[in-house]
Amino acid sequence: MAPLAGSDWIAGPFPGPIVSLTSLRPLSLQSGGNPLWKCNNPEIIQGDGWLMTNSPAAARRQGSATPLEGSFCVYLFHINQAGSTKYLHLLVTNPGARPVRISGRGSMLTNQQEPLVQRPGTGLNYMVARDWLEGTPRTRFDAVELAPGKAYQVDRAVLEDRAMVDGRFELSADTGVYLYTVITTSGTFADAVNASQRGPAAGEIYSPGPSRFGREAGICAHSILAGVTPIEVPDATAHLGLCLNTSNKFASYLQDQTDDFAMRLGDSADRTYANYGHKFDVTLQLRNPADSARRVRLSFATNLVKDQDSPSFAFHGPIRVSDGVKDTVQDIYVKPTAPRQVLLDDLLLEAGASRPLRLQFFVPGLITIGHQLILEVLA
Repeated sequence: MAPLAGSDWIAGPFPGPIVSLTSLRPLSLQSGGNPLWKCNNPEIIQGDGWLMTNSPAAARRQGSATPLEGSFCVYLFHINQAGSTKYLHLLVTNPGARPVRISGRGSMLTNQQEPLVQRPGTGLNYMVARDWLEGTPRTRFDAVELAPGKAYQVDRAVLEDRAMVDGRFELSADTGVYLYTVITTSGTFADAVNASQRGPAAGEIYSPGPSRFGREAGICAHSILAGVTPIEVPDATAHLGLCLNTSNKFASYLQDQTDDFAMRLGDSADRTYANYGHKFDVTLQLRNPADSARRVRLSFATNLVKDQDSPSFAFHGPIRVSDGVKDTVQDIYVKPTAPRQVLLDDLLLEAGASRPLRLQFFVPGLITIGHQLILEVLA
């Protein structure tokens, strides 16, 4: 990607609250990392059975058997509206004729464990994303040998009625395995295994269509969006908006930062429109070609701006920010009535100097699609 030059910036001070969506510029991003097995459709649970699988049973929801081996990621988010307490089980099964060795780590939390309140740094989605950002998963198992035809329970969550669950894992298997998210009433491992071999769980399926994204259930081809975007800083006050976690499904002028599916349940989204569970690793490589220093500000904002907070927030999660000298983890909490949050302020860029600004985060659940990074040259 060619550097964004002075002509890509908008002259004058940033008027706020956000940069017009039609003026946003693309980031240099590439999809990579391991596949991501994703379970978010049905998001609302109403009965027992499996929610997502890559086994032959996937055909019952227009999917296909797609065994996974090597390293891969898992993400899930659900809400129990069955009217009673339910249990969510994450299972791995060995469909082969020889033992398979599996390992994994991750975090799965409910809002009973981590209550979601309307302030930064709270809730199940935030804490799962923070666990991954800081490398502190709460569940770990190593070199478990799974016999042919047997199942292993990676984790289990207790869901009272109306409770939510969010989880992210990284697993490995030396030969192909199948995964299941399963809902039971009893919470026993035996019932979970039996339910995995029955039908899909009742719930609210949101399929894609001309006027909606749909919700995700399938195996995303990748789990990371990363890249370095070179940017030349102009020699006058100006501002620049950059696409972040955007889709061009309903707005052709926005960069498509979604991923495709290696396999998906046919009643589910055809792209990773919210990128829940994906990792972003974005570097803005700033260069000041002028013969005098410039001061720069960097902000994170949501594209969703309204006069009331519905939803109550548009992004709520931790972001690791590096200015080329130090790293900090900042809690981002933006909402429709307060859409922008400053990440770095009054950053000095010397004459002729280059400086990387790096952002790393795992996309938390419950956020809305579509954000932007805003750069300002202050003087």
